[in-house]
Amino acid sequence: MGIRKEVLQEAEFILYEGGEIPEVCFWNSYFYLTSPSPEGLGLKLTKEEIKTLQKAVVERYMLIIQRDLTFEYIDKPFYRGIPRAIVNVQRLKNFLKNTGLEAEYKGLLRRKVKRLFKKFKDDLKKNNKDISELASKEELKKFRKEVEGL
Repeated sequence: MGIRKEVLQEAEFILYEGGEIPEVCFWNSYFYLTSPSPEGLGLKLTKEEIKTLQKAVVERYMLIIQRDLTFEYIDKPFYRGIPRAIVNVQRLKNFLKNTGLEAEYKGLLRRKVKRLFKKFKDDLKKNNKDISELASKEELKKFRKEVEGL
């Protein structure tokens, strides 16, 4: 049967317009898709379709975390930094736990975030900046601890 276009459209919305807490967008999409008319479309979602929506949440969180670990964004108004990356890693971990997706993503997201962080530190160094200008030792320690839990 495949993924219906309505579900794909909602997944795309979560990914690109999901805001800072994409699981809220997930639930809005879920209820829109499954609620009877006139509130929603009245669809019965397959496991595969639900997974598609959940995957969009994970990808959205990774985009948010990447934003907070991108050197070029430091002076931009949307940049949130290491403290916000900590919050978003925690939110991502909670989403994975609450949806039973921990095993599916175990280690994969940790490696991705570690690569992002390494590139971030390398870019800082190339530009004669130190990570301590952006985060305290305690924040860096907490960030590393949270990432290890992914």
